[in-house]
Amino acid sequence: MKKKQWLTKLGVLGIAVVALAGCGSADANENDSASASSANPDAETVVIGTGNAYPPFVYLDENNELQGYDIEVLKAVDEKLDQYNFQYESMDFKNILTSLSADKVRLAAHNYAYNDERGAKYLYGQEAYDTYAHHIVTDEATIGTVYQTLDNLQGKKVFAAPGSEVAYILESYNAEHDKDIEIVYSEATSELLVQGLQNGTVDAAIFTKFDTNKYNEQFNLNLQASDEALKTARIFFIFKQGDEELQQAVDGAIKELREEGTLSDLSIEILGDDYTK
Repeated sequence: MKKKQWLTKLGVLGIAVVALAGCGSADANENDSASASSANPDAETVVIGTGNAYPPFVYLDENNELQGYDIEVLKAVDEKLDQYNFQYESMDFKNILTSLSADKVRLAAHNYAYNDERGAKYLYGQEAYDTYAHHIVTDEATIGTVYQTLDNLQGKKVFAAPGSEVAYILESYNAEHDKDIEIVYSEATSELLVQGLQNGTVDAAIFTKFDTNKYNEQFNLNLQASDEALKTARIFFIFKQGDEELQQAVDGAIKELREEGTLSDLSIEILGDDYTK
């Protein structure tokens, strides 16, 4: 197991925190980098594309260092893989998979759930390192009700970040039904998202319960989530098609971390509960 200094290739910090299904925002900066050292001088460098504005999963701290659950999992994985040195390049969420397609990065890390569109283009890991469940969230004081199903949202305005899992859920629903949900695409900060729910800009949003609880505590609100989850998703890292060697190495390390209890410990420490089961 190697000991190393963590290289973080930072981008320009964006002000937008996209809370809808795991979206971050900041432009990549090719010039912000540092060097890394490894016990294995022949280790292969793997550049990882990620965002930096989606706490507590991936974000910049007061010292402009990447932090968060996804980053800590990757560090633990890297410790187990002597043949690789991980480097991190932060960028706008919508550019991460584009960079993967363009061979600018070899691994994409930003709380990605599986969907068929991505699955046709990229190679997903087989070992999940996190799970989350999507719920319809409303400000009951504004709307007067709590929406429970997507059918209840027909004709309603609902926040979604472009390219996010939430957008995929809503777009898939609209493709299969006669009456659409009106998708309001936004990369607003969490504060503006919450304000939109309160002032009636939208009728609902789709958050995880983790994010719902976070916003209620952060803004002293009483947002209400649907009783049942719309979708429970397992979270994976994403690789280029044909990069099975790296995928299998990372999957093997994640499996070890799960069996050791390290994944659970990181989830409890950073996220407040064990979301790895």
